[in-house]
Amino acid sequence: MDAPLRILIVEDDLFMATDIEENLVRSGYEICGKAHSYEAAIKSMKQSQPDLVLVDIVLDGLPDGIATVKELMRIKWVPIIYLTGNSEEETFNRAKSTFPAAFLHKPFRVRELAAQIDLAMHNFYAGNISGAPGLPDHTFLPTGSGYIRVVKSEIQFVKADRGNSELFLTKSGFHRIYPAKPYQAINISLNLGKLVPYLSPGFYQLSRSLVINLDYLDRIESNQLYIGSHEITIPEGARKPLIDRLQVVRTR
Repeated sequence: MDAPLRILIVEDDLFMATDIEENLVRSGYEICGKAHSYEAAIKSMKQSQPDLVLVDIVLDGLPDGIATVKELMRIKWVPIIYLTGNSEEETFNRAKSTFPAAFLHKPFRVRELAAQIDLAMHNFYAGNISGAPGLPDHTFLPTGSGYIRVVKSEIQFVKADRGNSELFLTKSGFHRIYPAKPYQAINISLNLGKLVPYLSPGFYQLSRSLVINLDYLDRIESNQLYIGSHEITIPEGARKPLIDRLQVVRTR
């Protein structure tokens, strides 16, 4: 059984935050943290590592919710849904600069919020949500003996390996980390579901066990795709969504 989606609520109205929490828990989500201010949100983001964040634009004191989101995205890249009673165009344009997954005006229905959450996660895992400005181009990933610095643009694809992940880098990326070793997959001590949020736009989740970097996709033939020297079987039912995701010139 899949673990419930973990959500952080950043809302300075205690009654509103509690109401959202109770309704989302009844809908099957897990609320991993609540915060009422910038400082509390940063602390909770680091501690709880949520899958998605709900943010009110007006918080208790300064900075506001938009500035808070910019800092949250430096900690972990996840979908953001703004909840606000502010309809000013200037505020909306500022919020857009952080590439949110959705923007809901108060009051809203729980069913509407749940639908936006599900859509946000679907688009996120399909690679359809842009990363926030300032997102680092690298991340440190755990291995059995420590951590390695991985440049995201050097990742060709990632495969699930039981509770861990197998990272396939470009040869130059691999030898930057391990100059004396022969090229091979790198085992990361992190399951694929937890690794995906640290990747960047351009990555596409082909299945529950495979994420590919579309920048390295060279060829698609029947039920096979080719990334560099790697031949990968396309899971059943995944070919058409992949083709739809690409810029394809069709003959008819």
